Amino acid sequence: MEGMLGRFQSDLGSISTEIRSLQEQSSSMSVRLKNRRVVQERLGDFIQHVGIPPPLIFGIVQGEIGEEFLRHLEALAGKLEYAPADQCASSQPPLPLMDVAPELERLKVKAVARCRDFLMDRIYDMRRPKTNLPVKQSVLLKYRYMASFLKQHAPDIYAEVRGAYVDKVGQTMLDLFRAYWAAMERLEEVVITAADALGAPEAASGAGLSLGAFFQRQPTHPAASSGLSGHRADVYALRDRAGVLAQLGAPPLVLHRLLPLSARPGLQVLFRSLHRLLMDTAAHEYLFCLDMWGQEAAYRRVQPGPHLQRSSASAAPAPLAARLLADPLAIMLMIRINRENSLAMSRRRLPALDGYFDRINLALWPRLKVGRGWRAAGGAQRRLEVSLRPPVGFWGAALMAACGWQHGRGGRSSPGPLPPTPHAVMNLLLHLSRQFPARGRGTVFLIINFSYVAGVLKNTTCAPAGLALLKEFEDSLARCTSLYTDDQLARLAPQLVSFVKRGEAAAGGVPHGQEVPGFSPAEAAPVAADFSHKWQHLVEAVNRRVVVDFGATAAGRSVLQSAFTQLLLHYNRFLELCKRQGAAGMGVVQGAVTLPSIMYYIKQYSR
Repeated sequence: MEGMLGRFQSDLGSISTEIRSLQEQSSSMSVRLKNRRVVQERLGDFIQHVGIPPPLIFGIVQGEIGEEFLRHLEALAGKLEYAPADQCASSQPPLPLMDVAPELERLKVKAVARCRDFLMDRIYDMRRPKTNLPVKQSVLLKYRYMASFLKQHAPDIYAEVRGAYVDKVGQTMLDLFRAYWAAMERLEEVVITAADALGAPEAASGAGLSLGAFFQRQPTHPAASSGLSGHRADVYALRDRAGVLAQLGAPPLVLHRLLPLSARPGLQVLFRSLHRLLMDTAAHEYLFCLDMWGQEAAYRRVQPGPHLQRSSASAAPAPLAARLLADPLAIMLMIRINRENSLAMSRRRLPALDGYFDRINLALWPRLKVGRGWRAAGGAQRRLEVSLRPPVGFWGAALMAACGWQHGRGGRSSPGPLPPTPHAVMNLLLHLSRQFPARGRGTVFLIINFSYVAGVLKNTTCAPAGLALLKEFEDSLARCTSLYTDDQLARLAPQLVSFVKRGEAAAGGVPHGQEVPGFSPAEAAPVAADFSHKWQHLVEAVNRRVVVDFGATAAGRSVLQSAFTQLLLHYNRFLELCKRQGAAGMGVVQGAVTLPSIMYYIKQYSR
């Protein structure tokens, strides 16, 4: 038994030795396997990047350009990128790499040549007549990797291809914009021309001219009188010209849709349409360049924006320069449109036309300044016999001001000093009101014109500065209306008005229940009796006077309501003055006509 246990122990010892030997062998084999796998991986990666399979060579050299060619081009780019990296990793490049490098270079030259020829053909194809650029660009965009390949491996060729795109596509866009503007310009409705002077020559009789003809067409020579003849008293009226501000986001006008229509678009409508087309085109071109050329900076190097800007600048401002000076309303609307377009592009985060909008702004503001100075000088040199009817030009001037305020709501001010149009309108109205020889007629003139100007401004969405000026016009209108009503009441009811004003001043220090010296109930009784006898005739006289001065207008209705209100207030103050003087004063009040009776009678005139 002892001998058997000894043998068993000896066998276990040999087995333990064999196990340790197997463990060592297993560990060694694992290390060798790991090393071989690392070698296999690196060698396989090297072979994959360095080896040039025949399908790659055939696809680059002779294969048809398409998706398969782009895949071969990506594979070639990967091999070209790997070779320099491997050379940098070791001071001595591997022999296989040295053998393959010339072949890779020849393949790169062939790939660059084929990419250049293909892109050049597609770019030159865009210069064909009646080319649909968006369709051509969408096709070219499928091969954007070719541009990326050229940019990385052949920068000179990339610059050549990009330059060809700039020249060909830029010239195509320029031609398209010129053709579009030339076609649309033939349909323009000329609202104001150089013959529509702000003012008119002196009449032959020397009596001057009424303000109703202040804004009519004044032919300066026979040729001018032969065109657009007829009554032109509304050339400076705003009418529906400001409607273009509500259509800033509408699509551009289409020529064949306008031809059957009798209505013709104005200058500001064509300006909006041209720049809407410009914005859409610039946005599309900007996004295309980001996709095609790879980065935002490429857009500035490719410069499609300046081509578009030249197309608009040469197509729009140059032919319009002569007419812009004659139509300040159009200039102001165009400034507002330009500002809103700039804000729209900013909201879309597209800086494609920032410089162009600034240049348009700098080009329009001086024209507005010169045009307004020209018109104002023309009006100042005329001798006028002013009438009460409001000149329609002030409506247009008011909206010019409103548009100017809206232009400034984005925080950007106008370049250079400009005449303050809204205050110029106010000053001109005040100046003209002083030309009336008859007392009170200037006040009537101001009420009528302030009412019209305020009405125009109320119908226009103004910026805070515009709202402040609207309030200024409304306050001036209220002051003039109060002055007119006080003057009429003092003329038609002098006894009542004088008694109330002087009586209230004298009653300042007299306690309630005591008589006011000089304005006691005994002295108030004749005034009350006179008013009770004539109050109906007084109401009718106020109504007749307002109708004669203002007619059936909104201003007339407002003035009539204010006059009746002031009449009731004066009479109520008279009654209150009597009531505070005790029982004798109450007796005067009880014998006088009541306020409800007067108010009931007034209603028939206030409807």
